[in-house]
Parts: sequence; structure tokens; C-alpha cells
Amino acid sequence: MTNQNAIEKALETLRSDNLEVRADAIELLGEAEHAPAVPILVEIIQDSDPGTYYLIVQALGRIADERAVDTLLQAMRRDDIWVRAAATGALIRIGGEASVSGLANGLNDENKAVRRASAKALGKIGVASDEVKRGLSGSLLDADKGVRRFAAEALGRLGEDTLVPELAQALADEDPRTRIAAFKALANIDTQEARDLVRKWAKDQ
Repeated sequence: MTNQNAIEKALETLRSDNLEVRADAIELLGEAEHAPAVPILVEIIQDSDPGTYYLIVQALGRIADERAVDTLLQAMRRDDIWVRAAATGALIRIGGEASVSGLANGLNDENKAVRRASAKALGKIGVASDEVKRGLSGSLLDADKGVRRFAAEALGRLGEDTLVPELAQALADEDPRTRIAAFKALANIDTQEARDLVRKWAKDQ
């Protein structure tokens, strides 16, 4: 366990001009899951170099504090795939209303990578709010096949019987992986309509 003296020293060196010293401080605070560091990390990330930015996102994910949600949602829109992945994982870990709402908005982002990550994260968080169900339902019609697939997979995790008609349409998607995801999603829904669709689709293959 990290001792208090080490944590206090790390907090003092977060604004250091020495990149190595600052990196060590960020990693220590993340490993210690030290929530009081969140406001400072959120502040300094804005002007950070790419390497430091990534380390801060990782640390915020370990700390998993809701005060970091807006910053992590912004990080999801970065060009760096590793930053996006770390930010998405952090939002999944934090969960909560703010994360879910932000990810639901992300389903409409102009960047398909953000839409894909948002759909995947919503499925893993597993909150079946009306906003999430509407968003994922709409994503089954997305222009990007990856978004459609992740939306179907997310709906399967949610097991929502109200979206059987939308998943039924996805069984005819041009992308085979989306069709399979829709099939698996319907298989997780315990209604007669879903069971009938699963049997029919399996028989037709």
C-alpha cells in the first residue's frame, strides 16, 4: 500500500517540469486510487504532452471518480487509439449516470470510432435507461457496420425485450457479424417472439 508521505510528495510534483518525475507521480496516484488528485489531474491534462495525457487517462481510470467523466469523454475523441481505449475503459469502470448519458450522446458522434466505443461501453455498463435503449436502437441503422454490430451486442447484454422488432430487422443486416450479434442478442431475450425469431433464423441459415 502506498504510504501517505509518498502520496503527498506525488501531489507536490504533479506540476513538475520534469516529465519523468511527473509521470512517476501520476502513476503512483493512480495506483493508490487517490481521489483527491482528480481535480489536479483534470486540470493539468489540458496542456499535457501526448505521453502525459495517456498516463493521466490511465490514472483517472484506476481512481474511477465521477469528477473525471467529462475529461474522459473528451479523451474518447482523441486521435490516439490507445488514449481512446483507456478512456473508454475508465468510463466503463466509473459507470453512473454521467458516464451513461455521455456515452449515449457519443452514439451520435461524427467519428465512427467514438460511436463504436460508446456502443460497446454502454453494453458493458449494462444500464438499460430509455436514453440508452433509444440510442442503441438507432445505432442498429448506423452507416458503419462496426457501430451496428456493437449496438446489437450491447442490446444483447441488456436483454431488453422491448427492442425485439429492431433486433429482428438487424437479422437481415448486410454485415454477417451484425447478423450474428443480433441473433445472439435475441437468444438472450426470454419472450416467445424472440424465441420464434431465433428458431426461424437458425433454420434458414
